[in-house]
Amino acid sequence: MLAKCGWWLLALCVALAVAAPAGARDKEKPNDAVAVSGSGVGVAPGAPTWVREKIQKIHAGKIENGGSDEPGTLLGPQARKRATWFGCRDVYAFRGYNHFAGYNLFRYYQQVSWCSNGYSIYSWSRYRWAELNFPGWAFDGHVDSYLGGSSTHKRAFTQGSFHTCYFGWCDYKVPWVAIEVYASGYWSANTGG
Repeated sequence: MLAKCGWWLLALCVALAVAAPAGARDKEKPNDAVAVSGSGVGVAPGAPTWVREKIQKIHAGKIENGGSDEPGTLLGPQARKRATWFGCRDVYAFRGYNHFAGYNLFRYYQQVSWCSNGYSIYSWSRYRWAELNFPGWAFDGHVDSYLGGSSTHKRAFTQGSFHTCYFGWCDYKVPWVAIEVYASGYWSANTGG
């Protein structure tokens, strides 16, 4: 009889030991990916070769890194001093996600290049791409885009879609990147999603 009670008691202890962590696991919030973003002047680090080649073509024969007029170099009826900057500039921004342990899952980049004569933007272009850095994540494509503005201000917006699925559970992310550039050389970037 004691042996029979011992087996039941042992089975009950094992069942409780297995069920307690499983029940507690259901109540814990899963660790989510951590959003990361960044921006900078120049070509994005790790930009694909095709982006670098296109930017080089844009700058061919153009003044690089901006500049300003020397005093007295503008003559005639439009002898106003130019708006502090002219030339061509490249900027980038990205939105991505890092695993809660710190390694990067993916990044979504946007690169904008523009040229200004100090009064207006006479040339500009936008490039965008995905960078997958962890197995299981897939890029589903660009899902939204906007290019517009005026002769002194341009705005480039893009949004991409990413997903991963493991054991019947799927996670979807739709990061967006917006970059605004001005004839004065000023620029700003915002990210989200």
